[in-house]
Amino acid sequence: MRWSELKTLNEASPLSPDWLNETRHVHIVGAGGIGMSALGHILLARGHRVSGSDANSNTQTESLSREGATIFQGHAASNIEGAGALVVSSAISDDNPEVAAAREGGIPVFHRAQLMAALSNGAGVSLAVSGTHGKSTTSAMIAHVLTETGANPTAILGAVYPPFGSNVRVGDPNLVVVEADESDGSFTLLHPTVATILNVEPEHLENYDDDPKVLWAAFEMFATNAQKTVLNGDAGLRKSPFKDDPFVLFYSFTSGQLIAKNIQSIPGAMRFDLFFGSALCGTFSLPVAGKHNVSNALAALGTVAQARGVKSPLQLAAMARALESFAGTLRRMERKGEAKGVLVVDDYGHHPTEVAATLRAAKDFYARPLTVVFQPHRYSRTQQLGHEFGPSFEAADRIIITELYSAFEMPIEGVSGKIVLEAVQKSLPGKPILWANDLNEARQIVLQNVASGELVVTMGAGDITRLGPQLLAALQEQG
Repeated sequence: MRWSELKTLNEASPLSPDWLNETRHVHIVGAGGIGMSALGHILLARGHRVSGSDANSNTQTESLSREGATIFQGHAASNIEGAGALVVSSAISDDNPEVAAAREGGIPVFHRAQLMAALSNGAGVSLAVSGTHGKSTTSAMIAHVLTETGANPTAILGAVYPPFGSNVRVGDPNLVVVEADESDGSFTLLHPTVATILNVEPEHLENYDDDPKVLWAAFEMFATNAQKTVLNGDAGLRKSPFKDDPFVLFYSFTSGQLIAKNIQSIPGAMRFDLFFGSALCGTFSLPVAGKHNVSNALAALGTVAQARGVKSPLQLAAMARALESFAGTLRRMERKGEAKGVLVVDDYGHHPTEVAATLRAAKDFYARPLTVVFQPHRYSRTQQLGHEFGPSFEAADRIIITELYSAFEMPIEGVSGKIVLEAVQKSLPGKPILWANDLNEARQIVLQNVASGELVVTMGAGDITRLGPQLLAALQEQG
């Protein structure tokens, strides 16, 4: 759904926070999605009856079922019987039989963003994190800091955080942490206490009139909607219209209100000195890899500091100490296991900047020869960004590119994973760069080439997450 379409939908059918106070039967179309399932858990916790459907069952639908939701496999008009409202995402088309039946029966159909906004905007304090990269990790860091320092937040995340056992934490409805999705402009419906922007790069431009200026305008709206703002001073955001706003906190590796200096990658951690203005708060260790995660930690600390009105370096130091036990989210540099001396790590990275930062972090963190298996994601993204991936793989010693994962998009003529392959071959001609038609072929290539003491990173936003466990099982079978 384009940003303009979402705004029109919301203006025609707004969803007030008061709507959540009246118990009703809500049906979620596409309930197995990471964001949709989180909303299902929140609705159940608030006493609503929840049903839902998805093409296939998965861990998210199974979790909803255990909590009391009625989940159907497959989409059919009969699934919505008794429902008083439907919730859909941008991935659900108007010809979905459940959506069509709801419209024919006069049942209101709301976009996921409208429900997210009702939950967030109705809270006494809401913290919303957006940006092209790092949203899930930073949102989880914020929720972790809050819980470790005595608060009881409700958190709606874009990835599973193991200590919560889920992608959602049900807590105080008046303290809400949300990952604010910029892909379809849905974050512009939020009016948070604190809006945090990690970075802004051209992506999902098909939903922004193929114009980076329109994308930036959406981020400006997101920030303007908030009472306070946290911005990454290292991501070009100092040029924003908020640079002189007293309600803005900048974080950075060089200057601003919140600064990390003397950053070191040590075995199992990132170590850095934290400054609050000119005051040294202390030296801290973050148990996840990469300078980008130190930046995410600064964003998380800045967000909580803005929400709490923190002014003391001692207060900030206590919050930073809480991050030393941060567990990391699933599919973000997630260690899957080791077999025959080969360590396998899985990561969700699918944008050129993410890939480059993650692979450099993995190389430094584990200090092993690195093989990456990368699955490009979506025809539209590959068409827009595929040619930019070339230098992103510089930190890898061996590169395997697979055919792209469509995410149910219709094919675009001339677009395939080979766009990424050719970009890498052109940029890094001296490296071994291999092509795999599918994940089975990728598995065989890895098994034929890796040796004990090496690191394999499976990377992408599609079903490549299945490859890591398969590799470990095959290695163990080799004895």
